[in-house]
Amino acid sequence: MKFKIAILVVFVYLITLVVNLPLAVVVDWLPRGSIKVNNATGTIWKGQAKEIVVNRKLSFDNVKWDVQLISLLTLNLKADASFNNGSEAMSGKGIIGYGFSGVSASNVILDLSSKELLTLLPKRLPAKISGDFSAVIKEFTQGKPYCEQLQGNVLWQDAVVTSKLGVVNLASPTVDLGCDNGEITAFVTQESDELATTLDISLGEGGIYKLNGEIQGTDKLAPSVAKSLTWIGPKNKNGATTLSFSGKL
Repeated sequence: MKFKIAILVVFVYLITLVVNLPLAVVVDWLPRGSIKVNNATGTIWKGQAKEIVVNRKLSFDNVKWDVQLISLLTLNLKADASFNNGSEAMSGKGIIGYGFSGVSASNVILDLSSKELLTLLPKRLPAKISGDFSAVIKEFTQGKPYCEQLQGNVLWQDAVVTSKLGVVNLASPTVDLGCDNGEITAFVTQESDELATTLDISLGEGGIYKLNGEIQGTDKLAPSVAKSLTWIGPKNKNGATTLSFSGKL
């Protein structure tokens, strides 16, 4: 009996030690170069950091997190997390999880500008974009190849694309995100005085993508841009340019 009590005391002590482990100690264990944490306070369970830099490129400021300790009972770590890079810069909040099935997320809200988005893209776009992006992920569960569950949407506000062919005002395109047999799906709708677009996109295993849809220009569309539409697909009976592409990212 005394032995069991001693084991229990040691177990409780170890749990208390881990829960109250200073964040500064954990930061010293992080791999150098890939993640840099500045001015961190609190513990790994509830704390904040002035800045977290990932791969020397992606920076998150004023980061806060609060781990839901009850989630540990199901071996699925979850935390309320948020960051704010400034009043007119990227910010986000939501519940992030990790367990045996992989990464999960819920009630995630992310706001960023076109300028910030361009710094995150692996390749440079052949055109200039402007406007602000807002993404809402209601539910996401990792699966094979990409998702088991995904429900969310993206709004591109005051969207404008500028290229050598001219300027196109897209108004505020929306993207509805979903998951179909492990593939990520995206349904894009856009309508402005110059252009109307519907796209159905899927991303499958190995980065294989399929894109189908149509683009309908109006008489307010720049002639050079209208002419370019004839290069990317045939017109249907309604005069809209039909799109059908597939490939690998």
